[in-house]
Amino acid sequence: MRFVLVSPFIAASMIPPFGMSVIAGAPADAAEKPAAPGQPVRAPEVRLSGDRVTLPIVMVREFPFIEAEVSGVRGKLMLDTGSLFALSLNDHRVPVTDARQTGSGYFGSGQTFAIRSVPIVRDIRIGEHQFVQASNVASQDATQLEGITPDFIGWLGYEFWQGYALKLDYARSRATFYRGDTAEYLSKEKVVAELPFELRKLPNHPIMPIRIGGVAAVAAFDTGQFGTLYTDEATKARWIKSGVLRVHAGDPEKFDLIGFSRGGRLLPGASGIAVKTTPYAAAAPIGLAEPNILTIGYGFLRQFTTVWDYRRKTIYLLRSHRVSTTPH
Repeated sequence: MRFVLVSPFIAASMIPPFGMSVIAGAPADAAEKPAAPGQPVRAPEVRLSGDRVTLPIVMVREFPFIEAEVSGVRGKLMLDTGSLFALSLNDHRVPVTDARQTGSGYFGSGQTFAIRSVPIVRDIRIGEHQFVQASNVASQDATQLEGITPDFIGWLGYEFWQGYALKLDYARSRATFYRGDTAEYLSKEKVVAELPFELRKLPNHPIMPIRIGGVAAVAAFDTGQFGTLYTDEATKARWIKSGVLRVHAGDPEKFDLIGFSRGGRLLPGASGIAVKTTPYAAAAPIGLAEPNILTIGYGFLRQFTTVWDYRRKTIYLLRSHRVSTTPH
């Protein structure tokens, strides 16, 4: 998951895997979002082409990565549906020139960082796909994410595959992008569920109403995280008492969510998720006002092959070819 607020000197990026809360000083609707009319688009040259494209993924913990090379630096780009821009760089590893600061932010720990715009980045390889250059590329010092993988060089986001459906297959370690419709990406697949979603403030964050143990909630899907349930103390206690939440074996700080329902259909839950009774820092930028929020990431998604079709505003859960419970 990645959020970048772009108002000058009041921006923030959220990196939840390290448990760092984010304090943002910019308006909520200033989050990483499409360029306004007259403003340059970020990395417009970095776009998919072709009717069907497959990229191998490398799992590190709960995060899917794509092998890449930028300006002679080899490494991994996180395949993150929570990141809007096609390409965003970790300039701690990738050298950039003539970068201009467009904002700044800080974590709850007090550490500050700068958000930059790089006029030109050359020699980009994403999987086997080559791009001569990209303009107006977002960058920041993302040293923290090098704790996930030391060769972290940035993010691959929604605008890279905009106009395609994304099929994410953890079992086969691949992401496939389809320009065609359901006949293309559902061929020979067993559909477990079709989940219609809505989009609020951002075009890359699928959101849907759900119920957890009879309590209304909202789910936000995002490949760049494991998954967390945000609620209040009373509701958390109610779910524990009813058995909807159970303490995860071996880790009393984590919980197993037994399941949730969407449109009256019960779906499996996720094991080993965090349950927090503090506000979800990304709620306002995404457009969430509900008191109970379930962020859905690898903890749930690993049970399925999933198709993210933003054109039809539907996520398809497909039977996994091999259910994998442990990332590489």
